[in-house]
Amino acid sequence: MFIYIANCFSQEKSSSKKFDDIAFLNKIDFIDSKYDQQKFGCAFLLKFDKDTFGITAKHLLKFIKSPQMEGVSFENGIKRWSLYVLNKPSENVIIDKLLNENKKEPILEKSTYDDDWLVFSLKNNFSKAKALEIREKPLISGEKVYVVGWTRKMENGEQRIYEFEYYKTIGKRILLKDIVVPEQFGGLSGAPVVDEDGKVVGIVSGKTTDPDSGKSYFAPCAIIGLKVFLENLHQKKY
Repeated sequence: MFIYIANCFSQEKSSSKKFDDIAFLNKIDFIDSKYDQQKFGCAFLLKFDKDTFGITAKHLLKFIKSPQMEGVSFENGIKRWSLYVLNKPSENVIIDKLLNENKKEPILEKSTYDDDWLVFSLKNNFSKAKALEIREKPLISGEKVYVVGWTRKMENGEQRIYEFEYYKTIGKRILLKDIVVPEQFGGLSGAPVVDEDGKVVGIVSGKTTDPDSGKSYFAPCAIIGLKVFLENLHQKKY
């Protein structure tokens, strides 16, 4: 999983910004239980049109796959995928189907994915957490955005909120400058990146080097590719 180091801040330091409960953790049960993951990466719910979807990062599959899994598919590998709130485990969400399944896309083909997201339909939603909506207008340079979730070392407590400043977009990545960040980012992959109003703008993924400066930036996957996917899904449905 992606790990990003920022030496100026402690693990527990977080932004003073507050949001309703919006972050989840992934719990993955495999057909072969020795690969089970009780707490792996973050996730969130996304409201689009009349439907609600579960969202997390695609690159998580590279680290948890069983030998039977080859493409971006749960067939022969994963028995059940659910989402839960760390301090409210009974408020969980049971996944139904992986909607962007692609058996021909090798899981280990790339170090990072251009469209680094998995989108799920839901079977049951027992959570009171808020489903996010996609921000329509583009980000402005210098605008504050926030990552909401839990790092790998956090075993309890409410969702943490980390603060960034939008710098620029390169392809399908939004480059962010650190303001208030955790010491280690491991475990936040798949967490939502939201604006001041709680509208989602990205998904925590990896880092990207700015070709103009040569500097490496924390670079979540932009939400635009997922939006296009859901628009096409909606057209097929109706």
